[in-house]
Amino acid sequence: MKEASTETRKAAVTNDTNLYIIGGGMAGLSAAIFAIKDAGVSGRNIHLFEALDHQGGSLYGEGSPDRVYFTRGDWKFNIPTYNCLWDALSAIPSEDEPGMSVKEEIFQYNRFHKKNAMSRLIHAGARRDNAESLGLTPKHRRRLISLLFTPDILIQNRRVDSWFEPSFFDTNFWKVFFSMFAIEYWNDLAETKRYMQRFFHDLSDMVSGRAEIVTPYNNFDSMTMPMVKWLKGHGVNFEMGVKVTDFDFKSGGKELTVERIHCVSDGRERAVEVREGDFVFATIGSMIADSRRGTMTEAPALERGKTDGAWTLWENIAKKRPGLGNPTNFCDRIEESAWMMICVNGHDPAFFKAYEKFTGNKPGQANMVTFPDSNWHSSVLVPDHPHFRNQPENVYIWLACGLKPFEKGNFVKKPMTECNGVEIATELLHHFGFEKELPKIIETSHIIPQMMPYEMSHFLTRKIKDRPPAVPKGSTNLGLMGQFVESGECVMLVESSVRSAMIGVYSLLGVDKKVPPVYSAITKDPRVWLKIWPTIAS
Repeated sequence: MKEASTETRKAAVTNDTNLYIIGGGMAGLSAAIFAIKDAGVSGRNIHLFEALDHQGGSLYGEGSPDRVYFTRGDWKFNIPTYNCLWDALSAIPSEDEPGMSVKEEIFQYNRFHKKNAMSRLIHAGARRDNAESLGLTPKHRRRLISLLFTPDILIQNRRVDSWFEPSFFDTNFWKVFFSMFAIEYWNDLAETKRYMQRFFHDLSDMVSGRAEIVTPYNNFDSMTMPMVKWLKGHGVNFEMGVKVTDFDFKSGGKELTVERIHCVSDGRERAVEVREGDFVFATIGSMIADSRRGTMTEAPALERGKTDGAWTLWENIAKKRPGLGNPTNFCDRIEESAWMMICVNGHDPAFFKAYEKFTGNKPGQANMVTFPDSNWHSSVLVPDHPHFRNQPENVYIWLACGLKPFEKGNFVKKPMTECNGVEIATELLHHFGFEKELPKIIETSHIIPQMMPYEMSHFLTRKIKDRPPAVPKGSTNLGLMGQFVESGECVMLVESSVRSAMIGVYSLLGVDKKVPPVYSAITKDPRVWLKIWPTIAS
């Protein structure tokens, strides 16, 4: 597919230039970083509006020794694929390694903390499998290769299972692939193709986990907090609890110009005038909208009413002007987009000991362990210990997710959506075969379940025009960002959010630098095939 335009305009930044950034996730924070370091915008002229009381978006984490710890999960990274992210983090000083950037700190950490999963899959009956054979037939391989070179326009709005025969979804290849990237058979075929193009160069290391690197602590501690600290040090104005609901566009003509920002804070509506020479960078849509937590004894609520308003801005502006995408495609299909997870705070090493003895994986050694026969399509992540910067030695964090939360469990005969923390953990521990250890693990753990109705919405089948470009046609001062923007990159990746921010800032602010090309060695370098073919043929 043709990449999003990054054509630069004449230098647009003056001492009076104000930037209004909507959203405090990775897209918004990155836009502010690029504006300061590459476009010369004064941090004092950058105003970041965030509807929640914290930054971080889907990377958010929280907790302290006297409270429980919580994070939604950890994003992993591939070194050659995440060029825009590394560019942003190269400007941010590390919190823990003096003289290093966050990028350098992450690279150094992974030189000494190698992945090498010993039990990648756990089949029914607690049978371990390191997926040494991917189980692809010649027909499967032909379909995979054909998909890699099929233009998006020819496969738009199609499900993955429209391309592959049913036996493909029984292979170890699919079981490893879908769990690693959280892609399901009903998801978008073109998006799945993009993931294959981006990551097949490291297919031989995908099972072991060596293809990916991690942050020293959870993503929020390791990336978000240093980014926010750096931006505040440059004078960026963070306005928390401000929900942006609409834009007024300049009337007449073919240009797209934001004149006014409508928002709500403390229950009061207000408008922000956007002067000539100012710019707006807006995150649209939300993976974490209407997220709800449950307890050990209560299931989290499934909110269907879009009550937190995270989709409101996109819905309103898309009605006003053509070319701004179709939010309805992504926010009205909760049965396909919902995902559930748990974050476990163990106060005894019972689970860690049983996990390491059974799988052979030390904490952090495997990116995840997947139960391919789970009705919930569940996976478990046991990260490096500690997972939070201020986490005590005697608190043990592990996480798990379910990609089919409306199905009944194999052992707990209830849909995941109706299960509390104890019931979800009980189901997972039975998949491991930890029946003997189960009572102690439950007794000594605080288990937090969370329902996220839109967590997988970016993977839903779509037409190409359902996602607007990072710089809409005719835009003079509006850039769009996040997982529902067409940047040429795979959605769900942190790289996608950062890339959309970089495209907008570089294009609209006239930055004389090129956005790095989207990585796709598998379609451009024949040597990659020589490297991965033994794995594909296994």
